[in-house]
Order: sequence, then structure tokens, then C-alpha cells
Amino acid sequence: MAKVISVTVQNFQSEVMTEAETRPVVLTFASSQMPDCASYNQILEKLSSELDFTLGEVSLDEPDNMAFVQSFRIQNLPFVVVLSKGEMADAIQGALPEDELKKRLSKFFISDEERAKMAMEDAIAEGNYAEALPLVQSEMAKNPSDDHLKILLAKCELGLGNAENAKEILQKISENSAEFATAKSLLDLMDLLVEAAKTNPVEGDAKKFRDACKDAARKDYRSALEGFFQLALSNPDFQDGAPKKSMLVLFSALGPKEPLTWEYRSKLNTFLFI
Repeated sequence: MAKVISVTVQNFQSEVMTEAETRPVVLTFASSQMPDCASYNQILEKLSSELDFTLGEVSLDEPDNMAFVQSFRIQNLPFVVVLSKGEMADAIQGALPEDELKKRLSKFFISDEERAKMAMEDAIAEGNYAEALPLVQSEMAKNPSDDHLKILLAKCELGLGNAENAKEILQKISENSAEFATAKSLLDLMDLLVEAAKTNPVEGDAKKFRDACKDAARKDYRSALEGFFQLALSNPDFQDGAPKKSMLVLFSALGPKEPLTWEYRSKLNTFLFI
């Protein structure tokens, strides 16, 4: 259960180390002479509720607590550590943005199932599809109806060059599913994603085209559209008009109300009719 405790040298063993034997505990070290510490502790208190962990707050304004500076080798404030099973599992010197701090702490306070999903998603994001595939398949065996796992499996198949397998997986996701919009977007962008996943070396316009496809795969749609547009200007016949066709695919995926669609459709129309 989430709780916040005031930690001193005197209660450190009973309040912190005893609990850390069975579940990680987060410690934050602060001083009133460092203005950032107070707001950082507020963020940590919020995260303690969201992630359900015990937060120990150590004030270095207390003379006795200065003994922690040497034992934890504190160089910057605020300073956060995660204690687990009698050891320091993580240490964070200085302030991190809230989302980064949450991600850093989350790995210690999530379920095994969520931790497995994070490992799969990280591997896919880094392009390690062969590493991610058996992890996804293992989870799919336990939860065959989980549409989010189906999306991850399709991404693995796509990254490994098995586009038809990816299409088959995505096409089976129901319109009533929360993952349907993601599945449809992946299907719409399939050809671009296949090109983005290729690893053979290319140069010149072929490299420019693949780079734009990679931007689309990362959902950096402005960069993707600009890349395709510039290639359409300089080499309109490249791969039978692939840059222009790719822009039309992105317009469809983004939808008619998306400002980027309006902006680049106007640019494309101007180019086509000059």
C-alpha cells in the first residue's frame, strides 16, 4: 500500500530496510536550501499513489541525517534511490521530468505481466524484432484474445519482413476493439512500414524515400510528408510515382480534418498543376 514516511537515521532500519526486504522502497533526499526539492517531493508523493509504493522522505536539514550523504554518496539534490532486498537497485541524481521519473520507477512497481509488455514494446521500438517475437508469442499463448498483443505480434512480423502474416493478424481485429484504430492505421501504412523495416543498404533517392518511410513508422508525419514531397519535386518518376502515392496514403491515414493533410495536399496540388 502506498504511504509516505519521514525517515531519520534512527528509524531507517525499522521503517525502510525491513520493508525493502519484501518490496522496493523509494527514498528521496531533500534540503530546504535547494528550491527544486520541495516540488520534486510533491511529484514523488503523487507517483507513490499512482504506482503504489512506499516513499521515504529524508530531510538533510536534520544534522543527524547528514550521515546519509556519505553512505549513499549523494552529490546532487534532489536525490532518489530505490532500495530492494537490502541493496540499492537504482539511484537518480538530480531532477528528471515527471514522465521520465515515472518510467524509471515503474519497472519496480508493476505486475509481471505489465513488465513483460514493457520489455516487448521496448524491444520492438528499438527494432529488435527477433528478440521480441518469442516474448510476444509466449504472452499470446496465455492471452490469445488480447488485441494489444496482436498489434505487437503484427509489428514483429512486419519488422521481420513477414508482411502477409502481419496483415492477416491485423485484419482479424474487430471494429469493436479498442485497438481497431491502431490496426487500421498499420494496415493503411503497410507498404511504408515494410519499406521502413528493410535493412539492405540504399543510396541517393532510394535512401531519401526509405528515410521518409522511417519517419512515417515513427509517426513523425510532418517529416515524412516533407521528405516525400521534396522527392516528388526532384524526381517525380521515382519508383513509378511512389513519393506522391505515399503522400496520398498518409493523407488517408491522417484523415481530411488533420491540418497536415490540408497543408501538404495544397502543396502537392500546387506542384501537380503548375
